[in-house]
Amino acid sequence: MSPQIWLITGTSSGFGGLLTKAALAHGDKVIATARDPAKIADLKALGAATLALDVTDTEENVNKTITAAVEIYGHIDILVNNAAYILEGAIEECSPEEEFKSWNTNVFGVTKVLRAVLPYMRLCRSGVIANMGSIGGWRGYGGAGMYGASKYAIAGLSEGLRQEVAPLGIDVVCIEPGYFRTNFLAPGHRTSSAKHIADYDPVMEPLRNMLSAYNGKQPGDPEKGARVIVEILTKTGRVQGKVLPGRIPLGSDALKVIGGFCADTGKTLEEWKDIASSTDHDDVAKN
Repeated sequence: MSPQIWLITGTSSGFGGLLTKAALAHGDKVIATARDPAKIADLKALGAATLALDVTDTEENVNKTITAAVEIYGHIDILVNNAAYILEGAIEECSPEEEFKSWNTNVFGVTKVLRAVLPYMRLCRSGVIANMGSIGGWRGYGGAGMYGASKYAIAGLSEGLRQEVAPLGIDVVCIEPGYFRTNFLAPGHRTSSAKHIADYDPVMEPLRNMLSAYNGKQPGDPEKGARVIVEILTKTGRVQGKVLPGRIPLGSDALKVIGGFCADTGKTLEEWKDIASSTDHDDVAKN
């Protein structure tokens, strides 16, 4: 099998750099991107091509960067939208400007990169797109509502896009990790809202304390996670012959959270089905 060509955003921290290394170790070629390519010089030394890409830049500049990326190897087989932004704060505390910064990276940045890459994948009638979601895209958490909302959006976007491009030979998956021992929870990687409302301290302080205490103790091994993502997206090893689902959990805690959500939802549907279905017209057959 010939080497796959990867394009990965946000490779200067978190899963991005480890995923680049895992893909290279798999024998593939990687175009690693970051706002500052100097921060990914180690990936370049390992054989990755590196480019400056700020997913919050203008559509024109993102398109130019993707064009330059395609020119390196001639095409892109696997796109991983990995760049992410954590905004801490109660919903009322978050300003419109802070909200936009969060969504500009986590959602609008993803759609800009998608629009730039998809024409090349459509031309080849092949490709795999992975959008990095989160268990926060299944359950909302007080104090992290903006982040969770953006990950809910990514899940919905991925499912819609998956249906649109499936006839063109392109796969789309939303990978939803639990807590992995990356630097994602480190204080310097979490942005807190500037506004403080004391009424929300009973929610915000326990959250901040939990995240700080949990940093470095997360159950997920990010190197193992990166290798599994490579296995999934290249459809090799244990994934060979499988049809990729639209949403893929990553980590035992992700299985627990998502499984719990599905069980709770099932109970809610059963408890409320009579009330919910009572809104139908009288000529609608009842099952």
